Amino acid sequence: MGEGSIVLLLILCAGMLGGNQLVSVSAAVMLLLQAGGLADVLRFLEARGIEIGIIFLMLGLLLPFATDKLGLSQTLRNLIAPAGIISIGVGAAAAYLAAQGVVVMRAHPEVLVGLIVGSVLGVSFLQGIPAGPLVAAGLAAMIYRVIGRWP
Repeated sequence: MGEGSIVLLLILCAGMLGGNQLVSVSAAVMLLLQAGGLADVLRFLEARGIEIGIIFLMLGLLLPFATDKLGLSQTLRNLIAPAGIISIGVGAAAAYLAAQGVVVMRAHPEVLVGLIVGSVLGVSFLQGIPAGPLVAAGLAAMIYRVIGRWP
């Protein structure tokens, strides 16, 4: 068993102790893929995992339109309301930060360790969801720029 497997087991345990199935299932799937010798699948996920995850996240966000729970007129009314205007700004900022996060994670892969630990802690003990690592990396990038120091 390699060191990566040990880390995945620790993440699995943290998810179980924190009562978060998303973390537990993710770690378990990685362990099963690793134990099953599915290196090609792991390489594919390494290359495209973030994009695949974002696609599934967007599918979930677009479901109210596909199920006709939200229509055009209601959407337009919501967009011009104060909450809609705030949401547009926050959504744009989050998208920008996520893009910066991808840049940071590719340029400084050592940042991933802290992001993973922080994400697991936030998911397991603060009832968060693991959709924030990209934005967290973007925030880290902004902080790095402000203090003028990269990891």
